[in-house]
Amino acid sequence: MAKPVGIREVAEAAGVSVTTVSHALNGKGRLPLETRTRVRAVAADLGYTPRIAARNLGGGRSGLIGLFMSEAEGLPSTLSGNNYFTELLGAATGAALEHGYALVLATAANSQSEPWRRWALDGAIVVDPVRGDPVLTALREADMPLVTTGRPTDGIETYWVDNDIVAGTRSMLDHLARRGARRIALIDSAPIRSVGLDLREAYAAFCADTAMAPMIAEAAWDLSEHAGFDAALQLLERADPPDAIYTSYDRLALGVLLAADASGLSVPRDLLVAGCTDSVAARMSSPSLTVLTLNPTDVGTRAVELLVALLEERPAPEHEYVATGIISRGSTRRSSRRGRNLPAVGLAEQLGELAAEAG
Repeated sequence: MAKPVGIREVAEAAGVSVTTVSHALNGKGRLPLETRTRVRAVAADLGYTPRIAARNLGGGRSGLIGLFMSEAEGLPSTLSGNNYFTELLGAATGAALEHGYALVLATAANSQSEPWRRWALDGAIVVDPVRGDPVLTALREADMPLVTTGRPTDGIETYWVDNDIVAGTRSMLDHLARRGARRIALIDSAPIRSVGLDLREAYAAFCADTAMAPMIAEAAWDLSEHAGFDAALQLLERADPPDAIYTSYDRLALGVLLAADASGLSVPRDLLVAGCTDSVAARMSSPSLTVLTLNPTDVGTRAVELLVALLEERPAPEHEYVATGIISRGSTRRSSRRGRNLPAVGLAEQLGELAAEAG
């Protein structure tokens, strides 16, 4: 195995000092552009790869990014066991490594005890911050470079990456209405994150625009299938039960499917069902579940890229939206056509969808 090329070999080949090579590769020092360009070309030709640890020490960094799961005190975790968080974490870990950083996962327990103060973090990402999260406040007060996925709801200013939940929810409600739904109910937990607030805002606007009476059932905090089952039974036992139910989480929607079956209802013939976020279970259910996908891999990747730009003092947008999309499956289609991925917003796309169905 060939010996890895070091910075001294690059310096000798370029005919400059080790310090000049370091400054040329790290963008530091006052070097002529010609020298900087030549050194970088020599390093590339030799196949030189800087050691991450040495680079970080030289720049006064640890190379560590903390990823915090925001959880409301006294309530069970709703993030660590779900498909959305798993995909976001995997994408963020890969993106961090690509940029020369390691991701440190902070659980609810060690976030509250604040061992992160001993980790010498370069920056932090907080996933779906809840209202009044003390960790988010502490990170902000510590002047930690910070990015959130989802917007803080209590006035804390941060850089954030988010989905346009208002537009995405409206597109899903329109999707259900186009399939004949006239009494669409919503199942959600009490809103303590921006996603819940945005969802209810979109639902209220849809009801006002269509003169539809709101029907909302609050699910238990664990957001499990059992919670969805119980909330759905409340709705289905009404004198004026819904003909469609949309939930804030796919596991709740899977519980709705169980409640419909227990009530002797056929999905989608008697009841249309859809959920927010996708999962293997949603794809494998019977019928398969129509979902609003939030593209968590894109969210995780963009959050890391935004934070790295802040750490490296490069221009970066303060706020960024990641596209949503409707995946239409059996639970909302009274036909035998296979499901397909549909854009979540846009009149042209909606007209195209209708034209495809008519054909």
